[in-house]
Amino acid sequence: MPNYRTTVGPDGSVTLPAALRKKLRMHEGAEVEFFLTLDGDVFFHAITGKAKDWMGMAEIEVRSPPLSIREMDAGIAEAVVEKYRRVQRQSSRDKKSSRRPAAE
Repeated sequence: MPNYRTTVGPDGSVTLPAALRKKLRMHEGAEVEFFLTLDGDVFFHAITGKAKDWMGMAEIEVRSPPLSIREMDAGIAEAVVEKYRRVQRQSSRDKKSSRRPAAE
């Protein structure tokens, strides 16, 4: 784990090392939050972007037209039936393996 060290200035300011700022993609004016744990450890979080900056970064498949309520209900019903059948198969396997021969 990389280790970064700096000193506190006379006015209480802390200058982050250039390598750390680069790694965190921080720029002048970026906000920083500090967290103090009950044990006295200090963690910080650099706020380098806003949620609106993420717009367009992910490809989203848009279904046109959207699913109807009937299509959603049918999909849910299929999943429930499949899960029920899976549980039934597992249950029947468990019962077979727990049977003992009559000689015991």
